[in-house]
Amino acid sequence: MVTVTASPSRSLVTCLVCGLTTLHPLTNKAGEVFCCPSCREVAALLAESPLVEAKQAKVEGRSEEVVITLGGMWCSSCAWLVGEQLKRTKGVVDAEVSFIQHQANLTYDPSITNPQLLKKRVRSLGYKAALPNEKQYDEEESFFTRLLIGGVMVLHDMIVGAGIYAREVFGWVTPESQPLVDFFQVMMLITSLPVLILLGLPILRAGLASLLRGQPNIHTLITIGTFSAFGLSVRNLIAGHGGLYFDTATMLIFLVSIGRWLEMQAHKSSNAAVTRLLEQIPDSATIVTAEGDMVVHASDLRAGQRVRVRPGEKFPVDGLIATGEGDVDESLLTGEPRPVTHRAGDAVQAGTLNLDGGFEIIATAVGDSTTAGQIGRLLHEALWNRSPLERLADKLAAWMTPIALTLATIAFLFWNHQSGVEEGLLVALSVLLIACPCALGLATPLTLWLSLGRAAESGVILRSTAALERLAKVEKIFFDKTGTLTKLPMKVGNVISNQLSVNTQQFLQIVASVENESEHPLAKAIVEYAKAEHVEFIKPESFKALPGLGVIGKLPITNHQLLIVIGNERLIAQEGLSISSEIKQKAESMKEAGQVVVFAGWDGQVQGLVGLGETVREEARDVLHQLQSRGLGLSVLTGDEERAGRRWEEALGVSVKAGLSPDEKMSHLVGHAAMIGDGINDGPALAASTVGLAMNHGTDVARTAADVVLMRDDLRVVPWLFDLSKTAMRRVKENLGWAFIYNIIGVGLAMAGLMQPVFAALAMVMSSVFVTANAMRMNKYPLLDEEMSVVE
Repeated sequence: MVTVTASPSRSLVTCLVCGLTTLHPLTNKAGEVFCCPSCREVAALLAESPLVEAKQAKVEGRSEEVVITLGGMWCSSCAWLVGEQLKRTKGVVDAEVSFIQHQANLTYDPSITNPQLLKKRVRSLGYKAALPNEKQYDEEESFFTRLLIGGVMVLHDMIVGAGIYAREVFGWVTPESQPLVDFFQVMMLITSLPVLILLGLPILRAGLASLLRGQPNIHTLITIGTFSAFGLSVRNLIAGHGGLYFDTATMLIFLVSIGRWLEMQAHKSSNAAVTRLLEQIPDSATIVTAEGDMVVHASDLRAGQRVRVRPGEKFPVDGLIATGEGDVDESLLTGEPRPVTHRAGDAVQAGTLNLDGGFEIIATAVGDSTTAGQIGRLLHEALWNRSPLERLADKLAAWMTPIALTLATIAFLFWNHQSGVEEGLLVALSVLLIACPCALGLATPLTLWLSLGRAAESGVILRSTAALERLAKVEKIFFDKTGTLTKLPMKVGNVISNQLSVNTQQFLQIVASVENESEHPLAKAIVEYAKAEHVEFIKPESFKALPGLGVIGKLPITNHQLLIVIGNERLIAQEGLSISSEIKQKAESMKEAGQVVVFAGWDGQVQGLVGLGETVREEARDVLHQLQSRGLGLSVLTGDEERAGRRWEEALGVSVKAGLSPDEKMSHLVGHAAMIGDGINDGPALAASTVGLAMNHGTDVARTAADVVLMRDDLRVVPWLFDLSKTAMRRVKENLGWAFIYNIIGVGLAMAGLMQPVFAALAMVMSSVFVTANAMRMNKYPLLDEEMSVVE
């Protein structure tokens, strides 16, 4: 601790957390000095955080990790090829490549290899690669440029080809015009080469990658078809007889490339939620030091620093407000458009907007550890995780490729026998193109990705696309009561103690000191009440939470051989504590008044009671009615005693199962059932349900056992989310149905010789356009606030 003399009687001391000096220091039990309560609380949070230990353990290990951004991948086979080659690279411990994210997550031994060598390995395969600190290859701009150049060449081939076909159709064939025709045919060959190089080679590479994988796909079919047509045309041009199909081959590649461009735009749109979230965190921040304000890069911030945030600026870190008061726009995280007023001691999150206050905050989390960083990571992981429906679509697409090859072979043999080799080849090419499972591959993932982004904009974080799929199947919804259907924080109404053994102030100190270790809403309400009463907390020597019952702990002021028991009557009976008739009578009076009663005792008897009141959320009844109108079965699961359960049943108008332990709650979660709880205390029930939804009350979003995290404290998001899931699944079914019908009809026409290759390619692209456009409609799905404004 550094001291600076300010006067003969008083010295300036330096805060352990933010480094500022103060004449009025605060201390903790260890004697550490802080300038304000926020710094002292941050120090306690940092001391208890397991994050530091986790990072230290990672550093001490032999392996390191790096994320390489990839470019030039056309399909999942490209991702498979890159991943397999990296796994076989010396020094690589593990490699995971995502075609969706165009990234490779690599774990490697730094004593054997390094990121630069791994990047070179990827580039040796013909793909683009960039390390985190390097400028990323703009694949979209490069592809668009190649598409423009290819389009000009294709237009030339189509115009020339149309003129030559018209000459034959209308009988304009003369010996004098033949040299000109020969010249234009050579020109078609020359102009088709840039198309094959700029647009065709990536398709060829993807097709070869799928063949190496042993799973031929759409690109294999296109490669076989287009390069066969080009090869046949070159052969006929040299031989001086037979049809030329340069325009057909180049048009096929161009149309497929347009489909690829549409897919790139769809991927970009599906990733917009993650990108938008991370872009909101400022790149720089103003830290407050003893020497004055200093602007630093966001990557240089660390937990514990004091950060100044001026009106109109965004918070660069998660933290606690040390000084200042004002309104904050939290819509980035919660989707809630109304600003929230914050003052000293309140928590704020990175990426939220300071509207009119002048704040100094103590950083509690920076970078990826912030709430915004965690949400971004969860959304990123959700895009990596494929749902059962996506996997089914992948399997169907995988089956369609060999089926298409088989049908094309049959068509070639039949039409070769009927009309010759060229006709057989053209019909087979049409079959290959019309049977390409492009639409099938796009139908499911694109809809689900866009739905994830739409949910995030309304303050709902889904951990996977599978959660969206399961939501649409839910038939019953079970609610936890406290903190879900009721408002938080709860309010302490009465504190009663056995005056013969302990006065009310001492009783409150003991109870609050133990409850201070708990995350339960009841415990938090008691702790807040004790703070308002200026109670001094004592650090328990031991603590144990008993879900559905209460807590047990030891304090230095009591006999270390005896436990302090705090909880409901079941816990009191389980621990063998007696209840005096006076305490029992007062407990009954509290229950009659509608209060939740917390018993606390030691030395073999209950020493007092805490009565807490809770009120139903304003929107709860309307939300329950909306869900019932959608045909969903509703019930409330609570640990409250039976009498309280009946009272809540009358208040809410739905079935209430009372007096349940956590295991008993889980027994009700059978069939397609959703559970909505607080995310921490209802962990087992959330994990056991078909899909778990957690109300996030400032807890670590990555810790919850739920499939879905509701970032905004508003139950109206629940029916909106179920509507979103059903709409998304309807879109998926529409797309899958279209893809199936299109392939059945199209293949029939192609095998009958009624569809030319160019029209088959056009039909393939139009099918992809239909599927993409139908999926992109999810971008127009009304957000929660838009929906509510329409209703109002």
